[in-house]
Amino acid sequence: MSRPRIAILGASVACFELAERLLSAGADIGAMVPPRGPIGSGIQRRSASAGLPLLEVGGSINDAETIRRLAALGCDLFVNWGHGERFVAAVLAAARLGVLNLHPGAIPGARGLEPVFGAMVEGWPTITQTVHRMSVRLDDGPIIATRAVPIDDDPYRDAVEERLRDGAAAFYASAILSVLAGEAGKPGDGPSRYFPALTPADHVLDWALPAEAILRRVRALSPFLPARSWIDGGVPVLVWRAERAGPRPSGLPPGQVVGLSERGADVVAGDGLVRLTKVEIAPDEGAPSRVLQAGCVLGSSRGRS
Repeated sequence: MSRPRIAILGASVACFELAERLLSAGADIGAMVPPRGPIGSGIQRRSASAGLPLLEVGGSINDAETIRRLAALGCDLFVNWGHGERFVAAVLAAARLGVLNLHPGAIPGARGLEPVFGAMVEGWPTITQTVHRMSVRLDDGPIIATRAVPIDDDPYRDAVEERLRDGAAAFYASAILSVLAGEAGKPGDGPSRYFPALTPADHVLDWALPAEAILRRVRALSPFLPARSWIDGGVPVLVWRAERAGPRPSGLPPGQVVGLSERGADVVAGDGLVRLTKVEIAPDEGAPSRVLQAGCVLGSSRGRS
């Protein structure tokens, strides 16, 4: 193949690192294509500095005019890294070899928008990052390459996301070059699972569960989002950090606060104590102001989000 022409569907810092790697490997970058909406000044500066053209999507990458402009690039391959839209068939066909995607989960075993949350909540030891050919079905298509990212040391969500970013551009570039060399990919193995976007219920702590299950949920959300509980069903408690605190006292219900100290608040869980080390307590609308104190009972609040 003569110098392959690629468009990168994305414009993050990692996308520009990917572009540099592909240029060094002899590829031509036809365009950087940021997600829909106005192009920020930071992206414009990075594009100008790298000498890479930008293609503005506007309302949707699936608009007829955007598809026409994508096809006019004359690319051999599109690589997606950051567009959240589901691509229509015409977008997938606008490059000679189709579109690749980098997905933070196994395919088909961890499809959807929140495979990282699902893996962390369920206590998986690794997350499988996958490069695959895109199809009209979400997170589907032949697998080009995978790599395992360990998460068995109880990291919080930000640390997991950093691990997924670390080395991702090199991993993706290698997979892209293999496709340009003729790699077709192979179907994914195993049962299909889909992890949808988070709902308010995904944030709620169930104190009847084992302590480790509660801690996994806190870690899977924080520091980007808090886990939630409520004092006596009323005032929300936002939980940002927590740790295991010891065995469960006998005769006390799940959710009861049994001790407060400078180290945090100890709460009864299904099989032990969970220590809340970083919390916020915000008065709910229409509810009296409360504070977390020994003897409080934490629980889910029916009808709240």
